[in-house]
Amino acid sequence: MSYEFNPDSQVFEFPNPYKVENIAIICSGTVMLLAGGLTMISVRERLTQGLDGTVLAVLLISVLLLLLGIGLLARAFTRLRYFFGRNRPENLAPIVTPDKDGDSALAGSYKETLRQNAIGYPEPQGALNGLLYSVLPNLIFAPNVIQRAAQTQFYNFLSLTATMISFLFCWFFFGRGEINGWIGLAYGAFAFFQIMRPMFLTSASRVSASASGEAAQVGTGGLVILIALAVLGPVMLATLGARLPDITDVSINGVLLLALLCALSGCLAFGLALKNQLQAAPQAVGSARVTETLTMNAHPNKLVEELDRILMERWFNRIPNRRYTHRSPAVTGQQGKFSAEIFEETQPRPQPDRIAAGIGHALATPQFFWLTCLTGLAMLLLIVGAIAAILASRQMLAGTPFVTTIAFGISQIAVGMFCYGAAHILWGRFDFVSELIWVDINGSYEAANVNLGNQLSGNVQTSKNVINIESMTMRVWVSEIDTVIFGKDAPRQMTGMRGLQTVADDLAGMLKNFGETRSMVVAPTSVQDLERAQQVGAMSQMLAGSHAATSSETTAGLLTAALSAMTPVVPATPASVLAGPGAQRYCAQCGAQAAQDAKFCAECGKLLSA
Repeated sequence: MSYEFNPDSQVFEFPNPYKVENIAIICSGTVMLLAGGLTMISVRERLTQGLDGTVLAVLLISVLLLLLGIGLLARAFTRLRYFFGRNRPENLAPIVTPDKDGDSALAGSYKETLRQNAIGYPEPQGALNGLLYSVLPNLIFAPNVIQRAAQTQFYNFLSLTATMISFLFCWFFFGRGEINGWIGLAYGAFAFFQIMRPMFLTSASRVSASASGEAAQVGTGGLVILIALAVLGPVMLATLGARLPDITDVSINGVLLLALLCALSGCLAFGLALKNQLQAAPQAVGSARVTETLTMNAHPNKLVEELDRILMERWFNRIPNRRYTHRSPAVTGQQGKFSAEIFEETQPRPQPDRIAAGIGHALATPQFFWLTCLTGLAMLLLIVGAIAAILASRQMLAGTPFVTTIAFGISQIAVGMFCYGAAHILWGRFDFVSELIWVDINGSYEAANVNLGNQLSGNVQTSKNVINIESMTMRVWVSEIDTVIFGKDAPRQMTGMRGLQTVADDLAGMLKNFGETRSMVVAPTSVQDLERAQQVGAMSQMLAGSHAATSSETTAGLLTAALSAMTPVVPATPASVLAGPGAQRYCAQCGAQAAQDAKFCAECGKLLSA
C-alpha cells in the first residue's frame, strides 16, 4: 500500500507492486527456513558422538539454509508495507526554494528536451547490441535500467548457450574414463560463475545507468573467451585427463545440464516478460509551444507574480509544484534588457493499471504473465534446492554418496536466485504522469514618468514612475510527461511526452491579458481612501460656498451705497403738512415712505417722529 496524500482522493492509493513477488519469496524463504531447521535437528544426535567432518559439513548446510531463508523473509517483510510519501518519486532536477532564484544543468537538459520537441535516446553500441535491438526494436524506447538489464541477460543467455554447447561437445566426445568427472566440475564452476555474475553486475549497472543516463554495452571479449574455451577446453581436459585423479564416482554432468537448461529457461522467460512491457515509439507531439508579444507599462516582475498565482491554482490535489528553475527580471537604470524564467513540474501521480494487484490479475494480464511465470520458476527451484539439501545432509550422515545430490541442490538454489534477481527489476517498476510547464520571458524596457491632472489649478494631481515595455517576447511550453522509476528511492527517467496545446494557450492568454490591463495611473483604491476623499471634497465645497456668499454680500452693499448716492435728497416737509389729510410721512433716518398711522419705519425699524 502507499501513503495517501488526500483522504478525499484515491489518486495516490495504489497496490503494492511487489505483492506477487513477496508471496513467492515468503513461500521459498519459509521452505528454506524449515529445511535448515530439519537439517539441524537431524544432526543433533550425531553431536553427542563428537564432532567430525561430516557433522561440520551438515551443520554448515543447515546454517546456510537458515541464513538464506531468513534473508529471503527479511527481503519480503521490508516490502510488505510500501509507503510512498510526498518526497517521492525523486525530482527530475534539483529543487529551487520559493524565496530564491536558481537553475541547474539537469533542468537545462529537460528544457532543451521541450525546446527540441523530442526525447533523445542513446544509440546502442557493439555488434551484440545490434543483434539484440534488431530482435527487440522497441527496446530503444525503454528506460535505461530496462535496457541494461536486457543487455545483461542477453549476454548471459549467449554465454550460457555457448557454455552448454561446449559442455555437450566435450561430454559427448571426451566424457569417458577418468576425465568424465572433471568435465562436470570444470564446466560446473564456470557455469556457476556465469549464473551468479548477473546478480551482482545487474545491480551495479542499474545504479550507474541511472546516474549517467548511458546505455550499457554488451562486450564481445567474454564471448571470445567462451568460444576459445568451447574449442580448446575439451582438448585441454583430454590432455590433462591422464594426470588428474580418478573422480568418476562424483560425476555431475547430468546435474550441470539440467541447471543450464533451467537457467536458459529463466533467460527466455525474462525476454518474453520484457517484450510484453516494451512500449511502441511515441506517436504524439512532444510539447506544446505558444509565442506571444506583449506591451505593458509595469515592472516585468508583476507578470512573474501573476504566473506564480496561476500555477498555484493549477496545483494537483493542492500539492505544490516542483520548481526547477526560477529567474526574476533584473531592471536597473533608465533602459536596458531583462529576462525572466520559470520551469516547474506538477506533482507526479501514478498511472492506472500499471501494477499487478494479485496473482490472478498478474496471470490474466499479458504485461505480467511471463513475469509471474519467471517468479514462479524461481520459487520452485529454491524449494527443490532446499529439499535436495535435506536429502544430501541425510546421505552424508548415513555415509552414502551425496555429491550429486548436494550439487543438484546448489545448482537449483543458484538458478532460483538468478531468476529472482532478473524478475525483481521488472517488478519494481513504477510509472507516473505529470506536467512540465516552462515560461520564458525576454524584452527591453525604458523608464518614464507619467503625470495626470491639471498641474496649474487642479485640486487632484497624480504622478508615477513607470517602466514601459514594448513588444516583449513571451514563450510558453507545456507537456504531459511519462516517467518511470525502479524502486521508490531510485532516480526517475522520462519515457514519453505529449503536448498540451489547450493548457499552453490558456496560460499564455491569461498572462497577456494581465500584462495589457496593467494601469499606469496612481489613484486611491481602498475604502478608507475613498471616504476621506469624499470628506475633503465636502469641505472644499463648504469653503467655496462661504466664499461665494461673502462675495455676494459685499457686492450688494456696494450696490446699495451706489444707489443711495444717486438718489436725490428730499427736502424736509413741515409737520403741519404731514399732519394734514392725505399727507405722507417719511422716515427721518433712511427717508423711506411710511403710512400715516405707522409708528415705526418698515425699512430700518426706527421710531417715526410725529
